[in-house]
Amino acid sequence: MLCAMRWAWAKILTLIGAAIAALGAASAAQGPAFVQAYLQRLGGHIDEARRTLGELSGGNAARIVGDGEARDRLVGAFAERLSDLEASRAAIEGASPLWRPIALALHSDRDIASAAAEAFTPAMPLDATSLVYAFAGLLLGWVVWELCQWPVKVKLRRRKTRRQRLAS
Repeated sequence: MLCAMRWAWAKILTLIGAAIAALGAASAAQGPAFVQAYLQRLGGHIDEARRTLGELSGGNAARIVGDGEARDRLVGAFAERLSDLEASRAAIEGASPLWRPIALALHSDRDIASAAAEAFTPAMPLDATSLVYAFAGLLLGWVVWELCQWPVKVKLRRRKTRRQRLAS
């Protein structure tokens, strides 16, 4: 009976470890998928900033604003915003695929990233970069599970050693 319980407990622990490792893999694979969602949203912001800058520079919006000094300040503000957004996109796209999630963390616009996160739907991308991230997440999940078990295993080994000493 005791042997069957130990066997069942070992299988349960293996299942929990596998679930944690799989959760780590699935979570880590979302990094590259989120980068794509962010870049798509960022591209929309860049297109809109370009359109607005064009309107302020010579379109209908330029006639509505009227005042040359106010229009120049608006054009300057939109040009600066456009420059910041394009620099952010260049930094992220210029990074190697494995480093893009880190580049996004360093160069993202918080408002755009927040909106992308709200609209983000987890996926299981199967491109090479995502698979590398999934494997890294799998390893990380496995390590976390092993570290969580470590104190219990040490305590059980000490008990077993004490029992063996007392039995001798």
